[in-house]
Amino acid sequence: MTKWEKPGIAFDIGTTTIVGSLVDLNSCKGEKTAFLPNPQMKWGRDVLSRITATVNNPEALKSLRQAAADACNEIIGNLTRPEDVQFITIAGNSTMEHLLLGISPALLAKVPYKPAFKEAKKIRAAAIGLIVNPEAYIYTFPLIGGFIGGDTVAGILSTEIHKRKRYCLLIDIGTNNETALGSENAIFATSTAAGPAFEGGSIKYGMIAKHGAIQGVEIENDKLILDVIGNTTPEGICGSGIIDSIAKLLNVGIIDKSGRIKTRNEIEGNLANRIIEEGAGNAFLLYKDAKREITITQNDVREIQLAKGAIQAGIKLLLKKAQIAPFDIDRIFIAGAFGSNIKKESLAQIGILEKEWLDKVTFVGDAALDGAKLALCSEEKQKEAECIAMQTKHISLSGSQHFQKEFLKGMEFPKH
Repeated sequence: MTKWEKPGIAFDIGTTTIVGSLVDLNSCKGEKTAFLPNPQMKWGRDVLSRITATVNNPEALKSLRQAAADACNEIIGNLTRPEDVQFITIAGNSTMEHLLLGISPALLAKVPYKPAFKEAKKIRAAAIGLIVNPEAYIYTFPLIGGFIGGDTVAGILSTEIHKRKRYCLLIDIGTNNETALGSENAIFATSTAAGPAFEGGSIKYGMIAKHGAIQGVEIENDKLILDVIGNTTPEGICGSGIIDSIAKLLNVGIIDKSGRIKTRNEIEGNLANRIIEEGAGNAFLLYKDAKREITITQNDVREIQLAKGAIQAGIKLLLKKAQIAPFDIDRIFIAGAFGSNIKKESLAQIGILEKEWLDKVTFVGDAALDGAKLALCSEEKQKEAECIAMQTKHISLSGSQHFQKEFLKGMEFPKH
């Protein structure tokens, strides 16, 4: 018998990772958490690839739904006895919730990018292939609109930016970036396709944040000091590591403002020996042994520039919509897969954050999962989530010339 008398499971269904947390429904306590890579990645690393798969082949929708359900079932089995589970809450982006519920996300693939549904759903867990107590229900978070889904609603619920007197930002840095700007007066939210770079995807030696991943870099007296998860031999580099590396390379002048990795001749000192000059753009050597080498390539830098340019532009448009300036922001909550491992100084160095915001930043880890836990134990929190979804103004960036202009400006790294 599980140690919980009445267990429930809260899920954050991410594009790259699915995370589940066991909670005792009586006490609302429990920190046992498990995660798996989202098996839907074999249909594509981003949501548009998976939507396209369902449009091209209607049978793919069943396969994608089953893949997500199988991963959830495995997580449930890792956390508790499945037959004991009484209730499940699920927060995911718009595409993930469509796919898990077996609802075609085809409308999200074409203008005006509207989801097939927006309301919260409460249905039997068995209806979507979850193998738990036959009487168990699931609750899926409501969607805001477009690509802004239940995970953003859950993040707002957990950070309570909708209850604050002054505007606060919630920035969820992942494959599909969502940013919300909220106060007790109004909530605005937008979504930008940041791509998988911040989670180690589309990076040559990228990997998820696990043992062997470089998660941080220090450069002291021309020497590189690597922070590797598990203090073991480096195997690759995760999202926080790629951000930190690029920030440090900008700081010492190896990468210029345009994002170009300089040639050996342009660099003074021993760090020049780490530059590998290649036809397709230079690379910087982080680690080498008899078995492998790990580099930051020119393409890696470009991937981060694309991702951060999109996030930066999204933030600027939200501030414009709310008619406020950067200094009006009271607090910034950073959510995302890399949790608190990334340094806020590095986010400012590459331009995602304004330097004046540094003392206002709080890392909140998986805010969507925290929101899903709140809704697991409280019908009031479920109703609050539904109010948040209805009140939030969805700012679509599709076809926005202002966004394109800010995006292009945001591609460059800031002057320091």
